[in-house]
Amino acid sequence: MSGSLPTIVPVSPALGARVLDVDLSQDLSDEAWQVIHDAFHQHNVLVLPGQDLTVEQQKRFAGRFGDLLEHSHLLNMTLPGHPECMVLHNNEQKPPGLNDWHTDNSGWAEPPLGTVLYAKTTPEVGGDTLYSNMYLAFETLSAPLQEMLLQLTAVHDVRKAFGPDYANLQRSLRKQGIDPDEQFANHPPVDHPLVRTHPVTGKKALYLSHPYVTRINGLTDAESRAILELLYRHIETNEIIYRHRWTTGDLLVWDNRCTQHLAVADYFPHERLMHRMNIAGEKPFLAA
Repeated sequence: MSGSLPTIVPVSPALGARVLDVDLSQDLSDEAWQVIHDAFHQHNVLVLPGQDLTVEQQKRFAGRFGDLLEHSHLLNMTLPGHPECMVLHNNEQKPPGLNDWHTDNSGWAEPPLGTVLYAKTTPEVGGDTLYSNMYLAFETLSAPLQEMLLQLTAVHDVRKAFGPDYANLQRSLRKQGIDPDEQFANHPPVDHPLVRTHPVTGKKALYLSHPYVTRINGLTDAESRAILELLYRHIETNEIIYRHRWTTGDLLVWDNRCTQHLAVADYFPHERLMHRMNIAGEKPFLAA
């Protein structure tokens, strides 16, 4: 067990921090874990560089944040014997699939609290991931627009995220023996508030996800499209974004309740291999 405490170094004014002086192959002391836990809620994205981990060690660390989700809907893409660990492997035979801003699995009734992603192999250049702060995305909107959004919910549909709009992802799944049309045919859409309250910090965050959202409830189609397009462009504001350049051995953990991310698909045909785990979350809510 490591006796030293981690050092937290912010990486951007918007969000994100590096966690130094920690070896996740060893058990964390309760004191070291508390430092990491507090930094997670303060910075939203944590970068733990230079790790050398087995899947069990990654699971042990990820499990400190909460129960790990089993990827039963994409079981063929998981590590054998570890349904909690999705293998994201791209190379010249398998180009990147999703190249869009999103928050993970928002089409489920209880989307994941967070994501833990470990870099096993990274391209020499390219393959960065961008993160956008959804607290700031909400706070930097005008007061009248904030007031309107607080009253609205949006429809999130898994079938859109795994549908024809994302042809590369569909092809990738079919190569893994997964038919997305069949897999998600009976998966009902869910409604989530456009602004959610974080259950730990109590802060309000914009909550939408382009691959999943089909419309805003209570608006006409034209109104819904216009508001969604405005919000999608707003979350791309440079001042609320951190761009991470991956190095093999990096482990990142981020809070899906107050961030969105974009994995830049610019590295084809080079190889990129990641192990991803999702932490179980709760139904998004907006506090009165």
